[in-house]
Amino acid sequence: MNYDINEFLPIRQGECKKNAWEEIEKKIGIIFPEDYKRFIDSRGEGGINEFLWILSPFSENENLNSIEKFNVMKDAYISMQNEFPEQFSFDFYNGKTGLFPWGITDNGDELFWNYKGDIIEIVVYESRYANNMSYIMSMEDFLCGLLSKEIVCPIFPDDFILEKNYYEKED
Repeated sequence: MNYDINEFLPIRQGECKKNAWEEIEKKIGIIFPEDYKRFIDSRGEGGINEFLWILSPFSENENLNSIEKFNVMKDAYISMQNEFPEQFSFDFYNGKTGLFPWGITDNGDELFWNYKGDIIEIVVYESRYANNMSYIMSMEDFLCGLLSKEIVCPIFPDDFILEKNYYEKED
């Protein structure tokens, strides 16, 4: 898929200023996908259709800060993984491989990148880790696929996609 996210998700509120990616990546030991960096640079953290929230390592809102969410989600996931290891086959990001969050939903679903060497897949976990889906594609292709209804993620409600989708930047 080769999409332009702007075709599917017009910006409601102005653009953000460029963020200090190199500094934050060095600080936390991760290289974020290029499409995600472009997305955050142009839109900032915020929500798609007031349901799917895009996290940012630059957010001052702890609920939308990907570093804060990483720590909280990692603790919850590891706790569940210790109790039910057969249901929790992924590991959290360790500086090379594993899950790192980039989105959440109002229903409590969590969206991650799963770093696997040269491949970064998207993993969507249903609330309370009841179920998960994996997609080998970029964040932008995943979002465009959802918004165009070419991709159906059974974890998300049917009414999430609107006739006129929008992104609202969190202030």
